[in-house]
Amino acid sequence: MIDTSLAPSLPNYYVERLEYSRELKTRLLKNSSDVGALVVTAIDGLASVGKSTLAMALAYDQEVQAHFCDGILWVTLGQQPNLLSLLSAWVQALGDYNFKPISVEATSNQLRTLLYEKAVLLIIDDVWNIEDAQAFNVGGASCQVLVTTRDAEIAEALGANPPCCLDVMEPSQAIELLTKKLGRSITAIEYQPAQDLASSVGYFPLALSLAAAEIASCTTWTQLLEDFQQEVARLKNLNRPKAEEITDETILKRLRLTASLNLSLKRMPKEKQEHFSWLGVLPKNVTITKMMAATLWKMDIYDAAKTLEYLENKAVLSPGVPLKDGTPTYRLHDLFHDLARNLLTAPPNPEDEDNLSGLGITLASAHATFLENYRNKTSKNLWHTLPNDGYIHQHLVWHLSKAQKVEEIHELLREDSETGGNGWYEACARLSQTANFVTDVFHAWELAENSWNETTLAQVIGLQCRYALIIASLNSLTVDLPVGLLVALVEKNMWTPEQGLSYAIQSSNPSQKANLLTQLANHLPSKLKELALSKALAATREIDTRGAEDEEFRAQVLSSLAVKLPPELLSEALAVAREIHFESYRADAISSLADKLPPELLPEALVAAREIQDEEFRARVLGSLADKLPELLAEALATARKTEDEFRRARILSSLADKLPPELLPEAVAAAREIQDEEDRVSVLSILVDKLPELLPEAVAAAREIRSEHCRADAISSLADKLPPELLPEAVAAARKIQDEEYRAEALGSLSDKLPELLPEALAVARVIEFESSRARVLSSLADKLPELLLEAVAATREIQNGYNRAQALSSLADKLPELLLEAVAATREIQNGYNRAQALSSLADKLPELLLEAVAATREIQNGYNRAQALSSLADKLPELLPEAVAAAREIEYEKCRNDALSSLANKLPPELLSEAVAAAREIQFESSRAQALRSLADKFSRIVTRGSRCCHRDSG
Repeated sequence: MIDTSLAPSLPNYYVERLEYSRELKTRLLKNSSDVGALVVTAIDGLASVGKSTLAMALAYDQEVQAHFCDGILWVTLGQQPNLLSLLSAWVQALGDYNFKPISVEATSNQLRTLLYEKAVLLIIDDVWNIEDAQAFNVGGASCQVLVTTRDAEIAEALGANPPCCLDVMEPSQAIELLTKKLGRSITAIEYQPAQDLASSVGYFPLALSLAAAEIASCTTWTQLLEDFQQEVARLKNLNRPKAEEITDETILKRLRLTASLNLSLKRMPKEKQEHFSWLGVLPKNVTITKMMAATLWKMDIYDAAKTLEYLENKAVLSPGVPLKDGTPTYRLHDLFHDLARNLLTAPPNPEDEDNLSGLGITLASAHATFLENYRNKTSKNLWHTLPNDGYIHQHLVWHLSKAQKVEEIHELLREDSETGGNGWYEACARLSQTANFVTDVFHAWELAENSWNETTLAQVIGLQCRYALIIASLNSLTVDLPVGLLVALVEKNMWTPEQGLSYAIQSSNPSQKANLLTQLANHLPSKLKELALSKALAATREIDTRGAEDEEFRAQVLSSLAVKLPPELLSEALAVAREIHFESYRADAISSLADKLPPELLPEALVAAREIQDEEFRARVLGSLADKLPELLAEALATARKTEDEFRRARILSSLADKLPPELLPEAVAAAREIQDEEDRVSVLSILVDKLPELLPEAVAAAREIRSEHCRADAISSLADKLPPELLPEAVAAARKIQDEEYRAEALGSLSDKLPELLPEALAVARVIEFESSRARVLSSLADKLPELLLEAVAATREIQNGYNRAQALSSLADKLPELLLEAVAATREIQNGYNRAQALSSLADKLPELLLEAVAATREIQNGYNRAQALSSLADKLPELLPEAVAAAREIEYEKCRNDALSSLANKLPPELLSEAVAAAREIQFESSRAQALRSLADKFSRIVTRGSRCCHRDSG
């Protein structure tokens, strides 16, 4: 549940404006499909009519909060918003603190995924241009957007239907606001002067609150009205020589508001006026904290808090969003900000004594002074050591730029931390403000480009390379995690399904993205699963198909997707399959989709099948479609018979054999008999005999003619359990003719199920197999069949010299003779190869748990990091306490692909407390690869820049 913590607090003198709020609330409570973006706008485009306040009231309305059950998100944009930072704040409000924002587009997409299934009200306050608002228009079907803007055209462009045009207050509302701000009732004697004053200030909520603050300071209604009217007249004369000709209501409203502001400031003590003026050095729409104000005004925090309270009581400041610890913050209205900024540079002794006194300094000097106050808080004059005050880390580069200290910006981004990393990145990362770091880097890059001339060319190129490297390093933080690790994070509730999906979607590599989304889909709720599959299909379509390897991968992804795709995506999937250039992979893709296709798509699939020129591949697709279109079997069989290559023809016939109806079997037999190669002919006949047992003699005869002894043994083994008694002697004779002991033993062993008397012969043959690994394998396979020959099998096994092979064979025999276990353990201990010894001990530990500790000790002796990690991973099934050691071993693997594989194999076994370490390790893989590539390309000319730049994001990337 997202709370309204991003929304500013309502002022305690808020007055409900039901003529607007009822209509807006009704729109918000309708279904999203019935309502577009909702916009509150001033009818004349002027500020201070209460647009933001009305939006705040809706944000805090209980019915609205109940309707948007997943919460409310608020953002205030203004004229020059830091979009990346503001978008990042929304991502974090949704609970995702792992996302590393690099671009506005990527962060908007992240939000779009996180909000896909949520019912959230998105409030975009103070919009000045359409593009800024569009970046935050990221809600799903159950979300709605509420926008406030001074420009009715923006409201219409954003789709508000119709925009809600907010005007000044009604007279009764104005009196209610004055009463609430005063904290008391207005007496009968005061009522008429109060009405006159409200009318004079134009019923602007901001002007009314300023007026109430002056009345609370013991100014009389009559005096305030008189002063106000004089100030309006003065401003008319100041701005327009012919003041009596000013009749335009828009101009009059602006003058009245300015007059209200001026009067409030003129009644402040000189010291407070100066404090207000210094607020002009801040950016617009900024959050003001007492810690920042203490630095700005060079006073202690207690006095700064009192001064802020004073300005709020005077209605100069409005309440902002409280900090997490409840500390109040404040906001400065745009109009007040403009006045404060003007007072910074205005002369201290104005020619017109009625004008406000300024500070008489340039804006650049004001920024430099403010920065010097902060510089005094650093350690060793290093900016990255600044303490966090909720302000400066977001705005330091902006102030340096305004102070015209461009070189200091470049120096800031070069500062090294004590650990050797980029100090400013680490400072921002600690505060979860990496978006600000990215913005700072791009701003510095732009400043470098703008300083280009013939004299500075070398320096500019160096800076550009450095900033390009930093951005590349940052981009590497957003690349895909190993798929097993990503799935594990979601399965173990370390990440929400939305988070996992958004990370998969982030991948810039279509192949990786398609694979991640396909594997993740089964671990997502239904709606997110549909989105994941849709995105996976789109990514599959984007896979570069210039090479066979890429086309093969596209076909593989489609095959994985086929069983998961909802019916509405099958048409697109078939279109993607048809786009595959290589016919083999196209056939694979279409075949994988065949049994899912609805009747209306079968004609298109059939056309696609017939377009394939290669007979084998065409027959394969026709056969896959035959389950739904049986009439295609004859065409598929005819196509198979046309295939010139006998091996491929045999493959097709074998795949079709089980599907053929009785009337097509004779043709299939004829096609099989046409195959000259005995091995290929047997492979088809052995399948056809299930339907036509009378083919068995022919199949055995063909098997006997196979030249390759390995293939002949396989053919006999495949036929063995189908042979009737009368054919067994011929099969045995064929097996005995095999010269190679390993293949002869296998063939005899397969026939022993029907002729147990062959077992002694098979064992005797196995004992003389030259290669020990083959001897061990055959003996192990025979062990289940010869209980009465076990002792002889043991004797044969003991003759094996290789410890690993002997241990494996003894272990398989120990199921029948448990007393062999100790001998198997002894053989295992003789294994010289550490990985093999660990694996053998681990397999024996299922039968002798007391061997586990010895298996662990043997595993720790393994020098190869990949083998050690894999062995530890297998042991962790029995000893979960080994998992931290397994992760540590995986992180030490030098070859990155092996490290990735090891982490993936571990992912599903890791408890939540180890997943974060695995994530960090996975990110290190990608980051180091990118860093190495950047170093190779830039090291020749910019070795110092590259070396320091390549460290920029390493330390806190996890």
